[in-house]
Amino acid sequence: MPEGFDWSLILVYARVQAALLVLPGVGERVVPARVKVALALALTPLLAAQVGARAMPGTPLALVGQIGAETVLGLATGMMLRLLALAIDIATTAIAATASLSQIMGVQNEAAPHPIGNMLHLGGIAILMALGLPVMLVQLLADSLALWPPASFPRIEGLAMAVIGIVSDSFRLALLLAAPFTLGGFLYQALSGVVSRVMPSLPVVFIGAPASIMLALVALAVLAPMLVALWADAVLGFMLPVRG
Repeated sequence: MPEGFDWSLILVYARVQAALLVLPGVGERVVPARVKVALALALTPLLAAQVGARAMPGTPLALVGQIGAETVLGLATGMMLRLLALAIDIATTAIAATASLSQIMGVQNEAAPHPIGNMLHLGGIAILMALGLPVMLVQLLADSLALWPPASFPRIEGLAMAVIGIVSDSFRLALLLAAPFTLGGFLYQALSGVVSRVMPSLPVVFIGAPASIMLALVALAVLAPMLVALWADAVLGFMLPVRG
């Protein structure tokens, strides 16, 4: 190893760069790759200070193995938070489908193929940034290095169980966010069925559909701040699992 060369910088950079590719906010596709590389280079010396020096492996196979392990751990760190953040995209998809808002023309991106999902996704990311998401992400990366020190690898079964638990939490949060609209859509369908049985000649769809869409838009305008606030609290309160 060359004199003065710190191998821990390479390991920390591999983990940080892999995490920044998938973390919410900084890992969006609209963020240029050069910005992600610059962020990783800026954070590496800061985070490497808590790791300490590491000896460089003597064989190419061991060198590639350590860098590969750090890349996997970085992706796992970022994907855990990304999976939880996906709750708002799942919820908005359910809201748009239930409230008949998914047919409104919009531009498809990585968030959702309808404007309801795009609006809440971009609004949620902006609120997260305003509430201190960058600081939270730096702390998350520091916790990752403390929980899984460089040049080591956690138990696969513990990591897998942690990911399964986060997926479950994400779906639970999505169901909570979409619950008012899902229940409202179910009530509308039930009432439409009753009216259709009582008055078969009445065009319930032509009368009720516009009213249903209007009520859904009003409910979305009223409830959107609360839904985004609940989602932001869950994302900013995320912590890596101690097990694994």
